[in-house]
Amino acid sequence: MYKKILTSLFALLLIFSASAFVWQTYSDTNLKSTNPQDNLLVSKVDLSWQQDSKSVDLDQYIASNQVSQNIIDKKQRVMLEPELIHFHGVLQAPITHSKAGLVTDALAVWGVSPLPEVAFSTYVRTPQGQVIAVYVENIIASHISTYYPVETVLEFQAYRLYNYAKGPRLLLVGVKPVNEAIAASLTASKNTLFEKSASDETNTIKASE
Repeated sequence: MYKKILTSLFALLLIFSASAFVWQTYSDTNLKSTNPQDNLLVSKVDLSWQQDSKSVDLDQYIASNQVSQNIIDKKQRVMLEPELIHFHGVLQAPITHSKAGLVTDALAVWGVSPLPEVAFSTYVRTPQGQVIAVYVENIIASHISTYYPVETVLEFQAYRLYNYAKGPRLLLVGVKPVNEAIAASLTASKNTLFEKSASDETNTIKASE
């Protein structure tokens, strides 16, 4: 009699434990899928983030990828083997449609296949306030346009395509949000630059009086 009761209680305990496990799994799954932005990050953006990209300071990278005055005067470009980098920057302007024939030309030279779909461009501001034009791969362009307003601090992944008069020409192929500390530091550097610019302008006015 007691054995049957114990067996029944044990069976009920197993059923309860299994139900709790199933519910916990179901709850965890629901928690991961309640935010459409998180789903998009996993399905399209995080998966496009490639490994082994080189971390660079964008200001220093621009400085080290300048071309000679002769090339600038002739309005030429130095085609380079695509280099995958990642860096922090600020979205300076909205995503816009753009002719991107030079992107496929630059990548085709190095035998890249299949070629990315690129029909957009934007501008990225560096921590020191420089602004550069960049091409944007279509999926990344859609994601940025949907979720990130202008002036958002982001981590970008990009291919350097070539160097020209304004430095390196980049193709954005990945984007990630940054933590609050990084965002705050870039915002602080922007404010410092604005204050310095205003101070310089004031000094110039005084000197001319």
